[in-house]
Amino acid sequence: MKLFNLCLFVIFITACNETVLVKNKPTPFSSSTIDPKIIPEPPIISKQSPLLKLYPTDFQALSGWNKDNHALAYQSFKRSCKYWHKKPNSKKMKGVFELGKLGDWKSLCKVKVTLGKEKLFFERWFKPYAVNKNNSFKGLFTGYFIPQLNGSYTKTERYNIPVYRKPKSSTLRRLTRSQIYNKGLANKGLELLWVDNLMDVFFMEVQGSGRVKMEDGSLQGLSYGGSNGRSYYAIGKTLVDNEEISREDISMQTIRAWIDKHPKKGLALMKKNRSYVYFRLTKVKPSEGAVGAMGQPLTAKHSLAIDRKHLPLGIPIWLNAEHPLDKKQQLEHLVMAQDTGGAIKGAIRGDLYWGEGSTAGDFAGAMKSSGRYYLLLPRNLYAKSGR
Repeated sequence: MKLFNLCLFVIFITACNETVLVKNKPTPFSSSTIDPKIIPEPPIISKQSPLLKLYPTDFQALSGWNKDNHALAYQSFKRSCKYWHKKPNSKKMKGVFELGKLGDWKSLCKVKVTLGKEKLFFERWFKPYAVNKNNSFKGLFTGYFIPQLNGSYTKTERYNIPVYRKPKSSTLRRLTRSQIYNKGLANKGLELLWVDNLMDVFFMEVQGSGRVKMEDGSLQGLSYGGSNGRSYYAIGKTLVDNEEISREDISMQTIRAWIDKHPKKGLALMKKNRSYVYFRLTKVKPSEGAVGAMGQPLTAKHSLAIDRKHLPLGIPIWLNAEHPLDKKQQLEHLVMAQDTGGAIKGAIRGDLYWGEGSTAGDFAGAMKSSGRYYLLLPRNLYAKSGR
C-alpha cells in the first residue's frame, strides 16, 4: 500500500456511508460541461450527495477503447477476483455509489474467457458509466512507480545512507527528519540496509515502497513500515513559491535537478519536511509488480490507486487523461482500482501505477493530468431496476 505517493505534486490542489442510487430527471448542462457522447438518459444520483452522478454510456463512446491491451487488463482484473474470492457474497461494495454486492462481481470472475476474447468479455458483461461531480467530468490524475535503488546489507564507503525500520520506542519513532539526518537513530540496530544516495531514499518515501539492487545482483523489496507522525512539508511548493521552479515545470525530475545543483540548500530544504517514513523488508518476485492495497501484484498502466471513501477496491475503470509527456496525446487505458494512497482524495481522482525503474519514474514524476474516468459496472446491476 502506498500512503505518501505524490504528496509533492498534489500540493497544487488542495467515512462515507453506504448509499443507494436513484433515477433523477436529467440535469441541464452547457456544451462545455457535458460530453456529447454520453447517452441522453437520466443520470444515476448518489443519495450521499446530489452532486455525485453516474452517466450511462457505451463502449463505442470510449476514446481509444479498441486500441488498448485488453488481455493485460483482464489479467489485472483476475487479481481483483483473487482479492474478492474469500469475501462473502453478501458484502456490499463500499463507496459513495451503490455498486451492488460482492456476489454481483464475483459471478463475473467465473466467466470463462478464451485467449483473444478479453475485449469481448468486458463488452458483454459490463456497461460504462461516466463519473460526474458538480456538473463536471474532469478530475486530477497523477502517477507513481517503484523506484530501484542500489544498496548493501553492510555499511561501506559507497553505501553509507541508512534505510531504517520503525523504532519500538515512541521517543525515537517521533524524531524529525532533521534529527534522523543528524544521526539520531544511528547505531541503534535499526538499519535495514544501506544505499548510496540520500535523495533516492527521500523520493522512495514519497512513493511508499521500492526495490534495492544488492551488491550480489539480487533484489530486495522495501515496503511502507510506518511513519514518525510528523506533519508533511511540501518542498515542491517552497521551490515554486521562491520562484526557483515554475509551477508549470514542477515535477520529481525538476526537484531532483535543483537539489543536485544546490546540494547544501537542498539538504536544508529536505530537513524542513519533518515527516519521515520507515520501511520493512519484503520479498521480491522480479516478474511481478509491486503489491497494492488488495495484497495483489499491481499491473503497470492497468492498476489505479483511488480514494476508498468514494470507490471500492477491485472494480474496472476506463481512464482517459492527458499524457504526462505530451499534453496533445491522451492516456487511454482499462485500469483496475487496486491501490490507495493518503494523497488520493476525491470522487474523480486517481494515481496510475507505471511500473518500476527510471523510465517508469519519468512518466510518473511528470504526471499531473486532467482527465476523466468511467466505471465499468456489471450489466445486470441496474437491469433489476429497469435500467
